[in-house]
Amino acid sequence: MLSLRGITEHETFDHPVAIMIVISSTNPDPMGTITQLYNPNIPSFTVDRPYVDPNILRYYVLLHDPHTASESQAQETFEKMRKTLGLHCHLLRINSKARPPETGHLLDDTDVPSAEHDADPAIREIWQHQLTESYTIESRMQAYAAATNSGSVGVSSSSSTNGLDSPALSGHTRSSSVSSNVSSLQGIPPPTTTLQTTPLEVGNTSLENEQLQQEQQKQHEPILDESTATVTKQYGRYVTDDDVNACKGMVREFVIQSMIPFMERNIQHWNEQVASARRGLTGRLFGASRRLFGSSSRTQSTHSLQTIPASGPNVPAGVTQVTIYPYSAPEAQMRKLADYAFMIRDYKFAHTIYDTVRRDYATDKAYKYHAGTQEMIGICLLMMNQHLRSKTDVDRNFELAVQQFLGRCRSPFQATRTTVMYYELLKAHRMWKEVPTALVRMTGEDSDLRSALFLEQAAHCFLRTPKPMVRKYGFHVVMAAHRYGKALQREHALRCYKLASLIFEDHTWSIAKSHIQFALGRQSFHLGQLEGAATYFANVLADAKQTPQQQAAHVREFMFIYRQYTNLSGIDPLEESLPNLRLPVFNDQHVRVSLSNAQANNTDNQEDWAAMERELLEQNIAKGFIYGSKKALALQQQHDNRVICAIGEPTIVHIEVSNPLQIAIQLNNIVLGCEHRESIKPFNEKRDPEAEAYDTMVHGTSIDNSNDMYSFGPYELQQINEITLEPMEKRWINLAIIPRKEGSILVKGVHYTLNGLVHRFHPIVKKGKRLNDTLENRRSVVYGQDHTLDIMVTSPMPLLDLQFHNVPETILSGEVVQTVLEINNKGNKGLTALRLKSSHPSFICIGNPEEMDKQIYGGNDGKSEKFALDNKLYDPSVVSVSLPKKEGGSDVGVVNSGQTTLVPLWIRGDRIGKHTFKFLFSYQSEEDDAAIAHRTMRYTLNVQVLPSLKINAFTRPSAATVNEYILGIEIENLQTVAGFQLTQLNAASPIWSIVPLSICTDSKQDVEAKTAIPPRQTTFAYYKVSKLQDVSEGAKPAALNITKLVFVSLCFHLSLLDNTYP
Repeated sequence: MLSLRGITEHETFDHPVAIMIVISSTNPDPMGTITQLYNPNIPSFTVDRPYVDPNILRYYVLLHDPHTASESQAQETFEKMRKTLGLHCHLLRINSKARPPETGHLLDDTDVPSAEHDADPAIREIWQHQLTESYTIESRMQAYAAATNSGSVGVSSSSSTNGLDSPALSGHTRSSSVSSNVSSLQGIPPPTTTLQTTPLEVGNTSLENEQLQQEQQKQHEPILDESTATVTKQYGRYVTDDDVNACKGMVREFVIQSMIPFMERNIQHWNEQVASARRGLTGRLFGASRRLFGSSSRTQSTHSLQTIPASGPNVPAGVTQVTIYPYSAPEAQMRKLADYAFMIRDYKFAHTIYDTVRRDYATDKAYKYHAGTQEMIGICLLMMNQHLRSKTDVDRNFELAVQQFLGRCRSPFQATRTTVMYYELLKAHRMWKEVPTALVRMTGEDSDLRSALFLEQAAHCFLRTPKPMVRKYGFHVVMAAHRYGKALQREHALRCYKLASLIFEDHTWSIAKSHIQFALGRQSFHLGQLEGAATYFANVLADAKQTPQQQAAHVREFMFIYRQYTNLSGIDPLEESLPNLRLPVFNDQHVRVSLSNAQANNTDNQEDWAAMERELLEQNIAKGFIYGSKKALALQQQHDNRVICAIGEPTIVHIEVSNPLQIAIQLNNIVLGCEHRESIKPFNEKRDPEAEAYDTMVHGTSIDNSNDMYSFGPYELQQINEITLEPMEKRWINLAIIPRKEGSILVKGVHYTLNGLVHRFHPIVKKGKRLNDTLENRRSVVYGQDHTLDIMVTSPMPLLDLQFHNVPETILSGEVVQTVLEINNKGNKGLTALRLKSSHPSFICIGNPEEMDKQIYGGNDGKSEKFALDNKLYDPSVVSVSLPKKEGGSDVGVVNSGQTTLVPLWIRGDRIGKHTFKFLFSYQSEEDDAAIAHRTMRYTLNVQVLPSLKINAFTRPSAATVNEYILGIEIENLQTVAGFQLTQLNAASPIWSIVPLSICTDSKQDVEAKTAIPPRQTTFAYYKVSKLQDVSEGAKPAALNITKLVFVSLCFHLSLLDNTYP
């Protein structure tokens, strides 16, 4: 930006203050030469402008070389100069003789290697860095201008403002002198990127088309050798330390004794002649009358506004004329007065003058002058060594300056300069919150590169505030990266996007993260980083919030990039895994392993099942079903929570997979990744999922008579060739494992190929139970080791398979139905010690195989029955299931391999509502196994109990005799359609009997009338309760006797009228 600066009309900082005239002491006519060097009647190119004041300080330097002229001659010439020209003279002694004799002549550039050794590094470094940097900038600009003129760099019409803010580099600039000094050296290459505009939605264009365009552009780019960019010319080979000190002394004397006093005299003069008059009452009245009564166009004179042809590097495109104040105009002198005061650091006085002349510029509608004074007012306020009264005033001055430079003056260069100075001053004051506002103000569509630079700096300022604003930083970095991309600065765009990705990676802002990852993929692809591009595009695929068209485009571009990456890298895409591919989505915590006999819908309420397993194990140990060494083995088995299967038994791995996209995707060659171990101990080593994600595709040997099973030695795996996941579909994938060798099989993950091209291995790592044993575990979130994916393979074992028959979906409250439990042993060993724990023991009653034909209710022959019950406390939820006796007279029930037995099971509607019956079966092998003690199986049934009858009973003493009571029973039918018929009533008591009172048992019509209960009706019945005669007074029965009283026509059996229910 500073290299384009030149003399401007609205400010005097670049106007000459003094001119230095240098002559040699060997000149025969020094005074005549001085007159020729500076003739006031012939202005030089630096002051040949109507707005530049030619009345400047003239400083005369006599350059003396002791090796070419005598000292006396130099002193004589210097004294003559002082007498004629005044005190602004200086005698400068400079050495021009080579120090080593072998260095050669000064102008002999052929002996560069020897001169390299002769040059003093300390002296050469004084200007070497400055010359090298300036030369680099100038050479790049010249190379770019030459390439532009020759048509080798394509610039579209819409991107003409994306480069420099000024037209072609012409005229005098501060770097032109540098280029003249090093013109003999070779140029260096310009930037390798071509200037083209990029649309805002970069995702609308295909990467195939962009790649073709870039290949065509590379054919027209200029090819330059960067090896020629090294500056080899040496400067200061003959300068000594005394010469350097003499130059420093001359500059110091020139500044202190000549230039600053000259500026102070001018300040005093202009303040007395111009500024005082305008600050007085007369000047104010004159200014007010001119503002109120003056015409819009004043008469042109040498002291008013003038219009001249526009020229120079800072002139906006399309501007041919510029309005100026002549240097003799009061407004120009006021501006020069303020600039001089500012340069000598009198900021308060400069602020006053700027504020005074600003009103004149506003009246004359000299917008560039007015914007310049607004800029300097703000700078003076920030440069004053005092506390700011109002930050708003400072920002308003800079804002008005930028707006006028951009809008009315069409000078983005001046607006950029103003913004940069404002930015640096705010940084010096550590006002980080105000910096982004100033920088973002200069972001526009005229220059993408400038906007990107300012947005990036604004983003970093948000991090330097007392309380860092991280989200604003990320937002502005993303905008800067976008503008870098439009300016084809892809490396900077990639860098900014990477910075933004670090901010958003730990948040749930999926749309923002997807945008950043997509942009990173695009920029990486254009920079030739195909591996990174494939990685970034893979992170975008799982975004479910994009439109179907965008998702399809993302998948298509990802496939295109990955195909190119694998082709260039020599990688087989069907073998090597892409670790960060997140499509489809796997739910690792829901992955489970089950045996082939497991029920499919009992995956819920795992904690309830675990509690039932613990209780059943405790009961089996307490009752002696598990004893000895099996006890410790069973406890360890319960603690490990591993799936146990025998050799040859199919084991199913259930994997939940979902498609988050709104387009269908295809999965091919789905197979598990497993690892076999000889040991049956649990796998307790720590896994590394990031390393496992690079596992290559596994291949097995196909098995005869099987289309999807493949042999891998110790086990066989099922492979699914192809499945299609519809948009937003979630489904379970079931993959079988058949062990062929004892030991352990660890399910590490699943292999699959996406859309027939991209192979990936997804490691499955589940969290175990959260640990709360220690204080440290309770203070943090720590999970234990999970062993549900570690399968234990043992020798042949029994395998229980169950089927429930005749189970109704709905029953009535109090109704008893008989079902059949089919027990099948699909294993290779005999099954024994079958135990059952149920979650609803009051609903369930299991019988013996011999009771299959037993009636649900007792007989109605009218005979009383007596039962002797063992009154002991026991857990009704755990019962033993009777099995057929083993041949040979043994009392142990055994179901041999391949055999089936039927067991009756009665279900009673104990409570109204929907119930899920959980059945947990445990069984053992007929032969002892050193690996496991028992096996379990889970089963669930769903039954709904509907309301039937509501019964209320009450008693009162009988008035007829002692030891008699009247029992009243109120029965209400809760059904709306069905009716009930009371057919039986049972009384269980050791000393009491019951007979009906309100029902005549001899009359069939009376019985049918008083025992029928229509829908939504209520009936009453009364009975007499009396003590049995064979029980003596005060005698205590030896045992609890259950007496069954059966009436001829009365029962409590629930039979429905109209045969609505069986």
